Amino acid sequence: MDAVGEPIRAIRRRKGWTLENLSASCGLSAGFLSQIERGLSSLSIVSLRAISEALEVPLSELFLREEDHQLTENTAVSPVTRVADQLRIEIGDYPITYKYLSGEFPNRIAEVLINEFPPNYRHPLAPHKGEEFGYVLEGRLILKIVEDEYSLEPGDSYHFLASKPHSYQTSEKQGAKVLIVTSQKLLESHNQMQVSKE
Repeated sequence: MDAVGEPIRAIRRRKGWTLENLSASCGLSAGFLSQIERGLSSLSIVSLRAISEALEVPLSELFLREEDHQLTENTAVSPVTRVADQLRIEIGDYPITYKYLSGEFPNRIAEVLINEFPPNYRHPLAPHKGEEFGYVLEGRLILKIVEDEYSLEPGDSYHFLASKPHSYQTSEKQGAKVLIVTSQKLLESHNQMQVSKE
């Protein structure tokens, strides 16, 4: 999460804002925001969303470097995301790693990513808006939807209404890599989850 400091500073400066301006808009202290920008502190997803909303940019833009912003501003948006340009997102100490595959265009509905679940992972039952589709690329994954439990292997897929409480778990020795398509935006789907302490 430390990598978001540079983009936050760059976007803030482009808007002509001081740390105090951003602080007043997002509700976080100027001192804390300064630590974030310098990579000295991590933040929760709730705080990250507050900053992105204050700056009026998508959450994914906070993971871009300054040169990436310049490229985006000066070129047409391509429907292709090259492998070198796919964001790999690690959120604080949260154990899942996300490989962000989605393109960026107005009114986009689907979020496409690869979730990498570590061994011995357990996620509590939780719902979110929309639908969720998954395709197991590697490893083994146990999917639980309400009271039903499914053991999934490479090549297996699932698709369900995500408003039903669901959870995932992996074995003690083996993780899983799963292609996910969801109508809930990546970080918004975790907006109630505190993954690191301010």
